[in-house]
Amino acid sequence: MGKTVLVTGAGGGLGKVIATAFLEAGDNVVICDVNTERIASVEEEWGKTFAGRFLTKQADVTDEASVKDLIDAAAAQFGRLDVLINNAGIMDGFEPAGDCSKEKWDRVLNVNLNGPFLTSRAAIAQFQKQEPAGGIIINICSTASIQGFKSGAAYTVSKAGLMALTKNTAGFYGDKGISSIALLLGGMDTNITDAFATGLHMEMFQKIQTTQSPFGPEKQVPLPSVAKYCVFLTDKDIAPVANGSCIVFNKNWPEA
Repeated sequence: MGKTVLVTGAGGGLGKVIATAFLEAGDNVVICDVNTERIASVEEEWGKTFAGRFLTKQADVTDEASVKDLIDAAAAQFGRLDVLINNAGIMDGFEPAGDCSKEKWDRVLNVNLNGPFLTSRAAIAQFQKQEPAGGIIINICSTASIQGFKSGAAYTVSKAGLMALTKNTAGFYGDKGISSIALLLGGMDTNITDAFATGLHMEMFQKIQTTQSPFGPEKQVPLPSVAKYCVFLTDKDIAPVANGSCIVFNKNWPEA
């Protein structure tokens, strides 16, 4: 019997690709998304091929009650939870601190940092009470986690904070059978860039562009490669060794 894996924000984009890779590896998968149409579309697509091995839930990772219901549903459906992948996230519009509205700041931090905190807290509770105890958390971070001038203030702070949460969790829970790992990803073709439709802070965006080589399709990190790496990291012999690691996975863009 395979692992039970929960992927947040998996109604499309990277999250869906990651979830599919785990299904193809023989694992059970639970996905959530705030968008009900995306969830319904995935459920229809997977219905015949992966029947009985997946659960889809509409959930808001920023809402404590919604998160608890999600974790409880995953454990009830498959008996336990082995892996949490905190993938749900949003971009800002490259606004610097002086031009970032309180509304934008709160929204980005709420989804990108408060959300993974709530899901991690609920997952850890499940990891500790099940038999055998233990589990794995993979946080989808960004090169912005370690390079402060690669995006707007809100996104940068949210991803740096998520990296810190990864390390703190690894330090305390490692000897309790719970591993925490972060992937610091580079540029990808995902739906996270939907935020750009509302406009970019062009001065900030252009300044950032001058600090790095131009980005093009050839420098995109392939989504299937990220998914394969997530599957690899959840191997029972790999996760404890990788505990606390914050792994740059960016096709060397921005350049090391």
